[in-house]
Amino acid sequence: MGFIDRLFSRIGNDLAPAASRPEPDNVVGQNLVDGRFWGGEGLPFGAGVSSASEAAKVSAVNFCVGIIADTAGGVSVDLIEKDYRRSELELADVLAYAPNPLETGAEFWSSMVYNGALRGAAFAEPVSTGEGLEIWSLDPLRTTVDWKDRSFLLTYQDDGGLARQLGPADLFWFKGLSDATLRPLTPWQMARGSLDFAIALERQGRTFFQNGNRPGGIVTASGELTDEQFAHTKKAIDGWKPGKTALLEGGMDYKPISENNSDSQLAELITQRTVELARYWRIPLSMVAEVSAGKANSEQQAQDFVKYTIRPLTRRIEQAISRRLLTADMRAAGIRVRINLNSLLRGDSATQWKNAVLARTASLMSADELRVDWFDMPAIGEAWSRDARTPLNSNRAADTITGGQTAPQDQVETEDA
Repeated sequence: MGFIDRLFSRIGNDLAPAASRPEPDNVVGQNLVDGRFWGGEGLPFGAGVSSASEAAKVSAVNFCVGIIADTAGGVSVDLIEKDYRRSELELADVLAYAPNPLETGAEFWSSMVYNGALRGAAFAEPVSTGEGLEIWSLDPLRTTVDWKDRSFLLTYQDDGGLARQLGPADLFWFKGLSDATLRPLTPWQMARGSLDFAIALERQGRTFFQNGNRPGGIVTASGELTDEQFAHTKKAIDGWKPGKTALLEGGMDYKPISENNSDSQLAELITQRTVELARYWRIPLSMVAEVSAGKANSEQQAQDFVKYTIRPLTRRIEQAISRRLLTADMRAAGIRVRINLNSLLRGDSATQWKNAVLARTASLMSADELRVDWFDMPAIGEAWSRDARTPLNSNRAADTITGGQTAPQDQVETEDA
């Protein structure tokens, strides 16, 4: 069966009525479909979240996915040679600085990670042009993926409405967690229950303030109202919602039937839902909630965010680039992909300086490596500054400046001098 046949077959199945489902004749003013009320702003949960775009409008989700995208997309993506030098291949510059003519490296990788963190997978299409290699991310709203047992087929609608089908060999992609299948687990769908609850809380708070902080209730009268009394009462109630004073006639009484935001603990529930949503994306508590955490605890949680959230994601991206963009000859030559997270793990300025001294005294890094990679300073460029084994008490630095003479402060006068 061809693509068009499958498409019309699927459309026909979607349009076929469910014969076993009775029409909802006992619901006034609403359409009951699949157990949900649609279009009711006053209802507790409304229509719920039905797409990734709607999920991203929830502030907690947007924050969680956004901070992952900006953090992972803001670090350098480099190709490293066998001797740990940065590769001079064209692909290295494409990945690091200009994946395509309209996006920088940071913009491209941030958008890819945002899509991957929200939807569980991100896809891009490498294109060879007359000017070289370009990589274009695919719009997720135009993309549908048919995951199979050992492959997948991606259908993409281009600007002209033409559907193109692409296979694994035509694409660059990475995905998140999956349950022993190729199909990734979609984070926003896993969090749909929490998302519906969060939206319901937002609607409750919005409705409460739209009604002038007045809770809903019932107006009762001791006797039958005349048409004039009914009109006056309706006008008073309509004016009462925006904050005016309602005058109830004929011994009428008002009894509230809904709690205000304080009694319903709306603020506490919103905080609890925010923390719950953050768990789906492994965001530390100190980053999403207003908690009185100490500086040391906050710094430790920031380190945990890098280790347990950003590092697993960037590791997948590293291996995806190595497997799907590097050729077999490149891998055989020792070229590898490195997403450097060291800048996220160094701590504050004082900690960075202490770590630099430790790395230098332990002969783990040379003076040039520390100056260039850690402090964005130019390399000294001498043989001793490139050698991590050069001891700190060596006079080679002084010899470089004085032309071979020992530094004046290190000279020792003798009796014969």
